[in-house]
Amino acid sequence: MSGTIESSGDIEIFCALARSSNRGTVPFFDKIAVGDRLSVVFVPSENAVPPFQLKVFSPSGATILDTLVRDAPTGAPQSPSPIEFVVSAMGVYRIEVRTLTGRQRGEAKVRVG
Repeated sequence: MSGTIESSGDIEIFCALARSSNRGTVPFFDKIAVGDRLSVVFVPSENAVPPFQLKVFSPSGATILDTLVRDAPTGAPQSPSPIEFVVSAMGVYRIEVRTLTGRQRGEAKVRVG
């Protein structure tokens, strides 16, 4: 089973399997299974003003993560740690990041299964 991520919008979103030694990001996976922990990082445009609202929706449409992020976790060496969530079901997970002003946003879909 493979998993892919599709990202669109002003804010680019990356997702990868969480590993304690991995701070990099990749836009795809070889395999995602139920119970895997995924890390989310995002790269806003240069003129984006923090804070950012990050939401993750399960395949059923339920909100599984809704948080305010003051500094963007970009995956760079000095950036904050990635935001993590656990895959609990097969399907399409939707990730949404937007500035609080609502002028810039990004959306990604992670396909599991």
